[in-house]
Amino acid sequence: MKIKAMIVGLSAIALGGVALAQDWGTPAGDDPFAADYARSRALCRSLQGHAPPPADLPDAGTRGSLRGCSSEALYYGIGIPADPVRARLCAYAEIAEGRADAPFSGNVMLMTIYANGVGARRDLDLATRFACGLDGAPAEMDGRISHLADLKARNWQGRDFSYCNDITSGLAMGYCASHDAAIAEAGRAAEIARISRTWPPPVRRSFAALLAARDAYAALRGTSETDMSGSARVAMATESTESARAEFLGLLRLLEAGRLPAASAAEFAAADRRLNQAYAAARRGIGDMGGTVGWSDIQRTQRAWITYRDAFLAFAALRYPRVARSSLAAALTERRTAILDDMIG
Repeated sequence: MKIKAMIVGLSAIALGGVALAQDWGTPAGDDPFAADYARSRALCRSLQGHAPPPADLPDAGTRGSLRGCSSEALYYGIGIPADPVRARLCAYAEIAEGRADAPFSGNVMLMTIYANGVGARRDLDLATRFACGLDGAPAEMDGRISHLADLKARNWQGRDFSYCNDITSGLAMGYCASHDAAIAEAGRAAEIARISRTWPPPVRRSFAALLAARDAYAALRGTSETDMSGSARVAMATESTESARAEFLGLLRLLEAGRLPAASAAEFAAADRRLNQAYAAARRGIGDMGGTVGWSDIQRTQRAWITYRDAFLAFAALRYPRVARSSLAAALTERRTAILDDMIG
């Protein structure tokens, strides 16, 4: 039944133009923005019959293999090799199957593909047609459609158009932060896989424990030590988690290259005292910060950081036995102190 529904949906796209769940060109009910956004709405209406080439849609031989696909992952190479052509086929399948609600799927990805000419022949009118079907703040919708019209007028030949170019809301900031994080994490995972490929089993087991501890700490940086009261909260939480993950890889690179700055036991002890002072200052000052972060959140994250620190030290003792424990301990401690200092200003 799903395949039959997909066939019907794709046939409608190919024969009757792009059918959109909502259309900026024909708003439902009263239009309070009619005067402000008349140009972009008129452009959307003018493109309502613009259909993709039938050859751009998935054929009978590929429809079954597209079930559950992710056009975002295929286009950007997130966790899998990039395949923009298959991303285009997948995006049509997401629409036909009713799976196009995710921020980077269906219409968004087809807009991107046709605007950039990556995965399909460039067609800025068709990209605009898909943009007309997105759901966004009025200023964002008008800005994106006007942006695409400008690209067409300039005969733009670039390949870096993105949904995120024209966002205006905190909600969309969160979508884009999560999208960027997925791309970055895929790159980090690939690099870590290359670095660790030849490690012996005991080192790999210790590293797996370290990765688990890193993930737990990074997640709490985003959920517990980020103020979640504003509209940009998802973007801010993602940024905090991303920062912890990027910091980890940075330290791993230094260790692999033998370039981690040396620190004596006395220097580590001094760094540890500064951390304790920052922690105490956070306890005293947390009540004046406002927002959603409380003392128990910082305590919870600090405990996760200690587990992460200890896992890193245990792994480093196996993988980098010539690196003084005090050097890595000091580096980790200084970074955690900087976070606490930044939180309380």
